[in-house]
Amino acid sequence: MNINKITLISILFLTCFSHSSQKVNFDSPEGWAMAFMTSSAQNLGQRPPHSEDIGDLSISAEISSIPHLTREQQRVGFSGFKDEDLNKSPVFGKIRANIALPWDLNAEISWTPPVKIDDSKPEDLWGFALSRPILDRQNISVGLRIFLLRGGAIASVTCSKDIINFDPYSSQNPVGCISKSDDEIQMDHEGAELFLSFKNSSNLSPWISFASSNLDNSVKINAPLELGRQILKISSRNGTIQTLTLGLSYNLNEKWNMNFASSYTPHDVRRPNDISGNDNFWNFRVGVTFDW
Repeated sequence: MNINKITLISILFLTCFSHSSQKVNFDSPEGWAMAFMTSSAQNLGQRPPHSEDIGDLSISAEISSIPHLTREQQRVGFSGFKDEDLNKSPVFGKIRANIALPWDLNAEISWTPPVKIDDSKPEDLWGFALSRPILDRQNISVGLRIFLLRGGAIASVTCSKDIINFDPYSSQNPVGCISKSDDEIQMDHEGAELFLSFKNSSNLSPWISFASSNLDNSVKINAPLELGRQILKISSRNGTIQTLTLGLSYNLNEKWNMNFASSYTPHDVRRPNDISGNDNFWNFRVGVTFDW
């Protein structure tokens, strides 16, 4: 066993048995990874706030893409020296229910079904929001939405199905994984989103929104290793992200509406080595809404 392997095993041993929790900076490799994954679940609006009759109900579904990360971008463990398996599901989905309240308020609840994809599964992932139009003119309207999300996901990030096929402490399995881990990320956040939508005589309405979200992220590592089980909680210091979204709403008829959007969230990260990659989050979303 060479010096590098002995050093890595020693660090891992101290991490597993001397510390049960760890706090990292928001722009550290671990903090960036948590914020990046939370961006995929960010509770953004599916369409701009609009006036409705009290008691009106709508049901909608949405699916969005999750960017694929390079191997260098996934090197976030041990402050950027250990590869992790962050490329799990390529998509993220949610179901929403909305009801119109007095004073032009609209209340929303969302839920992500616990569908398992590549050893990753959402876990009690619920969102809530209140929205209302604040300016309504002939050609444009402005709306405000306040939102939060609670819950997370479980995935085999530390010890994936590919890593455990190699011998413990080999170059492909440097930490000694012997079976898949059950790592849980908490993606709690809350924020506000401001909408500007443009009206015209057609059924197609473009809109733009700007959202600011405060993140409170953590990861609970539960990894079976040859030296013992690694139980560790890594928490990220609170940070804020901003998201710009461009969208289109298309009314199929009086009941059905299609929504298309693309969101961009800048992310800063301080890595030990410059990988000259794009660490920002950019996705595409499509949704359908049925108005009762």
